[in-house]
Amino acid sequence: MTEVVKRHVSLSLIRKRSEHNECLVSTLEEIALHQEELEEIGNVLGRTCGKTLRILLLQSNVISRMHPSHLRYFRSIDYLNLALNNIRVIEGIEHFEFLNKLDLTLNFIDVDALEDSIECLRHLRSLKELYLVGNPCMYNDVLDEKNKKSDDVQPDFNRKSKNVGWKGCRMYIIAKLPHLHLLDGNEILRSERICALQCLPQLETELHLLENARSKNYSNISKDNKGYQQRTESPQHTEKKEILKEEVTHHCPDNRTQVSHEMAQQKAEKEKNERSNQPKLKVEKDFEDDQERAIERCRQREEKGIIRQCNEGKLTYKFDEAKKAGHLLLDVSVQKHLSSSLINVEIHPTYVSIVIKSKVLRLKLPTEIRAEESTAQRSTTTGHLLLVMPRCDETSILLKSKTSKQEENKNHGSRVKINKKSEESGKRLGSIMLQDAMILKGAVQIRGLVPTTKGGVDYEQNETCNISMKEISSRIKNTNDITASHRFSSNDGIEDEPPPLF
Repeated sequence: MTEVVKRHVSLSLIRKRSEHNECLVSTLEEIALHQEELEEIGNVLGRTCGKTLRILLLQSNVISRMHPSHLRYFRSIDYLNLALNNIRVIEGIEHFEFLNKLDLTLNFIDVDALEDSIECLRHLRSLKELYLVGNPCMYNDVLDEKNKKSDDVQPDFNRKSKNVGWKGCRMYIIAKLPHLHLLDGNEILRSERICALQCLPQLETELHLLENARSKNYSNISKDNKGYQQRTESPQHTEKKEILKEEVTHHCPDNRTQVSHEMAQQKAEKEKNERSNQPKLKVEKDFEDDQERAIERCRQREEKGIIRQCNEGKLTYKFDEAKKAGHLLLDVSVQKHLSSSLINVEIHPTYVSIVIKSKVLRLKLPTEIRAEESTAQRSTTTGHLLLVMPRCDETSILLKSKTSKQEENKNHGSRVKINKKSEESGKRLGSIMLQDAMILKGAVQIRGLVPTTKGGVDYEQNETCNISMKEISSRIKNTNDITASHRFSSNDGIEDEPPPLF
């Protein structure tokens, strides 16, 4: 016999409901798992994020038991919400030392399981708020008033009174849990706690009597249900069936579980239909196959001579003829993170054909270009595709010649400027030296400048030697001529000492 696997919390569900934490499970502190048609909590939730989880919301499910093995991994739970489930007894949370608030609204905790449930809660010293409203054990004064009004209108002593809970349930819980501050949203007063502690022995005996009566009632109902099919129809039997129909309601764990199964099947079919309608996610290999097929289809079309401009990918592009002389530039905006293996470029003299991710971009060029000298480049920062294509028309040749001439003229002009600058600097130095020489006044002392053996003037001569500037310049000129003739007349190429000035 195959074992039925109950719906529990899975890792995919945890990641789906942890979007507020960027789908990080290990650091999750709060998670809401309501209306997921769960039948049990499971071990996955506690093992993945039990150490960090503080708020756990599991309301509006069909969880039938708080299994201790599923709750042992939780360490820091502060708020646990299990409202609108099928829980019959509180268990498995004895080690929740930080639990501050527990919500068990509209479950199926009856008086026969109340003592064990409260005994489990006595170990939780941090528990301040408890919600048990809507459970069979809690007294419902509104329902009791409705029953009294209906009995006043149509009194029927043979009919059993509807279950409205135990009136002493609140007092019993207050007496058993001294650390509790709020019960079903109502503050527990000190006087109420004192009265509860005084009535505790009486409340315990009353609870035991109710447990015994409830167990006998359940056994009698089960026996009657088995014997109904074998007995003949009689007025007494029909009256008993009507009483049972009045007492049994549709709000029971079995009915809720059955409705939950139907809802889970509907959700599964809906998700399956949505997945089938969604496009299939492609991997890199699929994109490469599509690219190859698109390239083959595009080239076959071009070989037949069908050249038409198209931009299937709606890419932005720009032609530029002035940025680089004699060249035509084409800038195509490609996605930055697109793989270069998904880009195919083919350059012709009159048009360009580019296939980018199976999308064709075909453009006719404004001028004829040299395809064999063209290059394709891609930017590593922006991802743009740049085609550099040299032009082959006359205007490009003229532009090239003009640019070469301009460069030559620039170089020649720079050289002329350099020569002119050197001449000007020489002239400036000569004029400065002449100005310094003209400033000299009086006789020039030339004694001792040249040895007497070579025609110089001796210091011992008493005659003053006053020489004018004209005589100095003429003598320097004569000496330069003599040195030049002596330099060219020498056979060995070695220069002799300069001749005397006089």
